Amino acid sequence: MASTLFHGGRIHVRSGVSAEALLVRDGRVAAVGRASDVARDAGSAERVDLRGGLMTPGWFDAHVHFMWWGFQMAELDLRATKTVEEALQQIGRRARELAPRQWLTGGRFDKNNWGRWPTAADLDGVTGDRPAVMRSRDGHSRWLNTAALRAAKIGKDTVAPEGGAIFRDASGSPTGVLQERANELADRAVPAATEADCDAATMRAQEEALKRGVTGVESLEQASSYAALRRARDRGALKVRAVMGIPHRSLALSLPTTAIPPQIRDTSLRAQGPLPLPFDFEAALQSGMRTGQGDEWLQLGHVKFFTDGALGSQTAALEEPYEGTGDRGILTFDPMELRTDIARAAAGGLAVAIHAIGDRAVHVALDAVAPTRVTSPALRQRLEHIQLVREEDLGRFGALGVIASMQPIHCTSDRDLADRYWGPKRTPRAYPWRTLLERRAVLAFGSDAPVEPIDPLLGIHAAVTRRRPGDRDAWFPAQRLTLDEALNAYTAGAAYSTGRERDWGTLDVGMRCDATVVDRDLAKLDEGDLLEARVSGTITDGVVRYADGLG
Repeated sequence: MASTLFHGGRIHVRSGVSAEALLVRDGRVAAVGRASDVARDAGSAERVDLRGGLMTPGWFDAHVHFMWWGFQMAELDLRATKTVEEALQQIGRRARELAPRQWLTGGRFDKNNWGRWPTAADLDGVTGDRPAVMRSRDGHSRWLNTAALRAAKIGKDTVAPEGGAIFRDASGSPTGVLQERANELADRAVPAATEADCDAATMRAQEEALKRGVTGVESLEQASSYAALRRARDRGALKVRAVMGIPHRSLALSLPTTAIPPQIRDTSLRAQGPLPLPFDFEAALQSGMRTGQGDEWLQLGHVKFFTDGALGSQTAALEEPYEGTGDRGILTFDPMELRTDIARAAAGGLAVAIHAIGDRAVHVALDAVAPTRVTSPALRQRLEHIQLVREEDLGRFGALGVIASMQPIHCTSDRDLADRYWGPKRTPRAYPWRTLLERRAVLAFGSDAPVEPIDPLLGIHAAVTRRRPGDRDAWFPAQRLTLDEALNAYTAGAAYSTGRERDWGTLDVGMRCDATVVDRDLAKLDEGDLLEARVSGTITDGVVRYADGLG
């Protein structure tokens, strides 16, 4: 029986409860309490010295695009560029490194830093006839050159899908920018990644996640990501717990589509044979998939719906126009269709995670999910992002039992954009963590990587301070959380959102020992010094998967 004794620091068992030592046997917490008491039970257990650090329940990222993040780490990154010209210099250098006609992808550009939207003509000057597609930082826009527009069959007569937009010049020709559901036109044209590419990106993401103290994720992606996670689990390479979201619609697939075999219904996800593709909402209903189906390393999560776009692209759906415009953003889903599909999901045992950033989208999403709280009360229904909320909707999360899945780092990263585009009358209702918590909502925190890096320390700092490093003043400080509350949202709150609160999320006796160790006690630091801490250990199932400073 494998056993390990963790000692020499503070054990944050759960909110308000601490201990001096923790004993693990066969992956579960066997004892936790005073060091002398736990040591008596430890026998010949391996000793791990925390060296004065803090051990908390494992940090779970409740909203991430895991494989996409792994790909982005190896692709062109334009986040730091301040002008279109600076971005074009970087794109040109990358283009010269690639084989002829090889597609150039990457991006993470932010047009708000540039002062204007870029064009296909801009890209053509540095890419020539090589197809190039750049994603925006928030993922809700694409920037294509002429060769990519041609490959995607986007021309003057192309009609944008409902819930999407194709930017056009005065003559009606596409300028090279797509938004929301129109992005699918570009994404389908980009050559699919190979299995080896997907596996490498997934392992790259896992390695980086472990370095940052992340013990589990809910990944909201496509079939190729699910396939890569299954392969990793089957060869024993999956070291973080993965919950795989189910897309409402199947977009570009990295593997050939096959018929869904009727035998893919067993609750262990160990059925042999081909992966069920397409991996989307309709396929899940037809095959009998259920939220929570799986094992301790890989399980099915929420069906991901989109109701609007993003603040950065000014496509988040608002009740009132963006400041100085008549534009209210894009509602990407017909409200009645949304309500119908969510009801179908609930009837099939599938919980939902609804992307809703603007206050109009949040209202529509709450209305759509409300009937399922009567018909399927056991489902852990979630709204994602929730960056602007109407006053009358703030209490509905707690009343309906709808989980607020949010990313604190968005608040501090985007505060200037919120001030600019939402204005002083609305921003007091932006990123309202404290109000939601006081009105009995469950918070589950994440990163939305690769929009932001997977790094819970950044999120904890943002939640506790509502300041960026270097900012003098907190942004609407009344919405700040305590350290315990922020940690809870990354641990017990995230576990609850996936229905696994009896397995992990605290370090109580009997729970699986998923834990994160930082090199100093966060509770003893001034809030401004939280980012001086670093992860010294990451543990899943009682096994140290990453160590840098443990004894």
